[in-house]
Amino acid sequence: MATLRDVLKNTESKLHQHIAYSLDEAKLEARFILEYVLKMSQKEIIQENDRLLNEEDQLQIESITEKRIVGIPLPYVLGEWSFYGRTFKVNRNVLIPRADTEILIEIALSKINARDTFNILDLGCGTGIIGITLALERPLSKVTLIDQSEDALKNTRENLALYQTSNVTLQQSDWFHALIKKKFDVIVSNPPYLEENDPHLSKGLEHEPIDALVSGPMGMKAIQHIIENAKNHLNIDAWLLIEHGYNQAEIVKDLFRKNGYQHVENAKDIHGIYRVTFGLYSIV
Repeated sequence: MATLRDVLKNTESKLHQHIAYSLDEAKLEARFILEYVLKMSQKEIIQENDRLLNEEDQLQIESITEKRIVGIPLPYVLGEWSFYGRTFKVNRNVLIPRADTEILIEIALSKINARDTFNILDLGCGTGIIGITLALERPLSKVTLIDQSEDALKNTRENLALYQTSNVTLQQSDWFHALIKKKFDVIVSNPPYLEENDPHLSKGLEHEPIDALVSGPMGMKAIQHIIENAKNHLNIDAWLLIEHGYNQAEIVKDLFRKNGYQHVENAKDIHGIYRVTFGLYSIV
């Protein structure tokens, strides 16, 4: 049997050699793998690095590492990933949760007081992480989660069961189609926004669902549809918040303004990139 320290170093070495990872990136991912398999925290891994690992745990760590080496993203291998301080179920029918999206949560929460009883819409929910997080952070509000993909909704249902959120409604719909005249106080969306020929599609996004990534030749088809049609589903003085690409902030901001939204702003993600645009819709 090998010690925890030896297995950790071996895993780091494999990831560093076979994936285009820096040593720091390899160390971080190796730690994630061991935390998952051994059900240990980072602190426990450091404190118990002389612990002997049984054969079953070593084989599972090796299996996960080999899947990473052939290119399968770690969240899909583990079947879960962290977002806004919680762990959510993830499968290959949905996008991997990313820290970039947490600014969408922050802005939405800034518009919803803890005592508010708002109606909130998560449009194109995928894993459901955005809507479920808002439901958990603002339990007096009601949240509707919408997605057109039944496969994505299955993932969402798993996460709803995981957190037993009672203030959430799940519905299958192609954007606003099934909502008819229903209106909301806050609409949030992380829609597809990549161009059809975006180079990122072949540099790390190969395993993620293309329909959740690409939206027309310029990547703006879904965003434009949402901005133009959200007005029919927003109450007076209600907010629309949309995540978008690194180079789309000004275009999206202009679309908001052309469609009558006020107090339109861009917000930066953790990398300092303008990632979210939001505006107030007030019927005059």
